[in-house]
Amino acid sequence: MINSLDASLNAIQSHFKRLHASADNIANLNTDGYKGQRITVSEGPTGTTTTTSSTDKSPGPTRTELNQEGDLVEIEMSNVDLATEYVKTMESTQAIKANLRAAQTADELLGEIIDALG
Repeated sequence: MINSLDASLNAIQSHFKRLHASADNIANLNTDGYKGQRITVSEGPTGTTTTTSSTDKSPGPTRTELNQEGDLVEIEMSNVDLATEYVKTMESTQAIKANLRAAQTADELLGEIIDALG
């Protein structure tokens, strides 16, 4: 029972990290040259989750503009895709809600077991 509560709380923390990375990516969507953060949430052998952080090294789209000397230069824009980040935000939000409900259920069952033993 305690293990399921720990697993739920661990998953909530992992998805909050993913949510935070998506928020950073969305905030820097219009920052030239910004490389998006990627958080991978995976389940370990004991049911707990682990997060892996990396930077997406893929190039962003480019635009051409005039610099101060009047020369045309290519400027790399952010490689963050708003639609992808929005989906990740929704996934993490739903995962947090599900794990909160699982933690609440484990807490209620633990309370009933303690009451029955007492």
